[in-house]
Amino acid sequence: MSSLKQATDTTTKYSRAELITLVVVLLAGCLARGLFLSDVAVEHFDEGVYASNLWFSAEQGAEYPGRYYYAPPLLPFLIEWSMIFFGSGAWGVFLPSLLLGSLTVLLMWWVGRNWFGPSAGLVSALLAGGSDLHLLYSRTALTDVALGFFLLLSVYLIWRSWLSLDWKWPLLAGFAIGLGWSVKYNGWLPLAIGFSGIVPWLWIHRRDRLPVTSFLARAVAFTVVAVLVWSPVLIGLQKWGGYAVVAANHSRYVVGFSGWFASCTRQLLNLRLLEGPPGFLSLGLVCLVCCLLGLHGRRVTGEAGRSTWNTLLSGALAALPLLVAWLVGITPTLAILAAAGILLQLFFTRGFQTQQDQGADSKADPETLARSLAAWLLAAWFCGLLLATPLYYPYPRLTIPWTMSAWLGIAALAGWFEHRGGSSLYELCSKSSEGHFKPARLIPACSLVGVALLVILVSRSWSVAAWQPRNGLASISRQMLSDLQRDLSSADEAVLYIYAEPGLFFNLKAQGHQLTGPVADFQFLNSLSSQMPVYLIAGPHAARDPEFAKQFDPVRNRFDLMQTYGYKPSLLVRLNQAQLPAESETESVQLYRAR
Repeated sequence: MSSLKQATDTTTKYSRAELITLVVVLLAGCLARGLFLSDVAVEHFDEGVYASNLWFSAEQGAEYPGRYYYAPPLLPFLIEWSMIFFGSGAWGVFLPSLLLGSLTVLLMWWVGRNWFGPSAGLVSALLAGGSDLHLLYSRTALTDVALGFFLLLSVYLIWRSWLSLDWKWPLLAGFAIGLGWSVKYNGWLPLAIGFSGIVPWLWIHRRDRLPVTSFLARAVAFTVVAVLVWSPVLIGLQKWGGYAVVAANHSRYVVGFSGWFASCTRQLLNLRLLEGPPGFLSLGLVCLVCCLLGLHGRRVTGEAGRSTWNTLLSGALAALPLLVAWLVGITPTLAILAAAGILLQLFFTRGFQTQQDQGADSKADPETLARSLAAWLLAAWFCGLLLATPLYYPYPRLTIPWTMSAWLGIAALAGWFEHRGGSSLYELCSKSSEGHFKPARLIPACSLVGVALLVILVSRSWSVAAWQPRNGLASISRQMLSDLQRDLSSADEAVLYIYAEPGLFFNLKAQGHQLTGPVADFQFLNSLSSQMPVYLIAGPHAARDPEFAKQFDPVRNRFDLMQTYGYKPSLLVRLNQAQLPAESETESVQLYRAR
């Protein structure tokens, strides 16, 4: 066990080129997430639920009614305090996701580097920083980016826990799992990944006489800590009927194996619609990195001659993923490359082959054991979520945890090329500057990758899904209050009841209207005051809710339709609907006055 500790605790030097590259990638990722926030506001149904804590007093429960159905309280708590310090504007509402999304890029680099080498760290950071999916959801008040961050951190800390004698790692792993579990109800996923990955690893390396009891003790430690950290959430659910109530609500969105193929197909369509220049640019840079590493590896192993045709062939193979991504989408391409990287790390590394050749008496070195464990954890993560994610209703944000495993799988591919060639990308640059490596021979191959990337970027629309305006409900809120101000002596005199539109509720509150509240029925009609006008606001969710029509029809004669407001929902909202609406299709919000 002490030898395993050495594999993860050895001090690694970071070259100046690596640190500069990391800073550039990180700054680009942060910039892409923070641009044009003035055009972004709360719009998604769940966003309105999570961001509305501040509008409810302690007597009202200090949260949006029914919040526990949608997520645990940690992210709403973070948004609430962010709004206290920075206001109810875009920065105050979205800051937690922006920070965790940007930190995910940095954490991706750290995990990829520690698992598979410096080049792998660069590749994973590039993919995370330029992912159109991750960019979009980093600019929302939703739980999925935060879950992805804690999932990645937890799996990494579990890996450290398995390999180190230091008990701080299981405690930190349990704490991180508990935090992720307090962000989203499937935050227990790192436990499943950790246990699924350790079993085949122990069996493959059983000849190394690894201390199984020590692994069991650490598993118990981080599991117990995770449950303890999450226990306040479980205790808080008891007043609503316990976790069974939440599980019953979530079961409505499970499509099962019979709906797996349709859900998977829809997810691929959703992710295809989100693709833009950032995703293709990051994939192109990754192909370029793998091309350089692959060419160097072939020269080191003597598998390539000096023929320009061999170099051009290598460049064509490196550009092939870009062509596949252009034809069928980035997500299938990521899946193929990730699967190749994981398989190569598991069964075609030098350590694995040497051990098989030498027989049962050989023992793997600590570095090989650590890398092998990382590959098995990643395989469990990648394969498990590839199977499980389409069992659920195809919300695009649910693919973020699997997509992160695909990034690490491609990092594993770059790590395999690096391990095969014996030099990282940064070392190749150093050798080039010292005259030991001649990059001129690589120009034809790199040019092919560059031309393929340029053609794709020129031929596609330069629209970035994450930067599209998402302020339709905010605009309606301003217009509605302006209309009320014109019809009444003061808009503040009106009482506004909102049915099934948390996003609209949030925006009206953020505009400063105090007498606004959500309703799930029409009991308020029994206590109308003649002194204050009362209004009902119903939007797209009410129109699609059979329960609303059932309750509204008997009392329709008690309302007068005052105004209808139309708006175009953003792509993020449209992708959640069972049938994808056309881009030109509009939604409407009705303002009724109660008699």
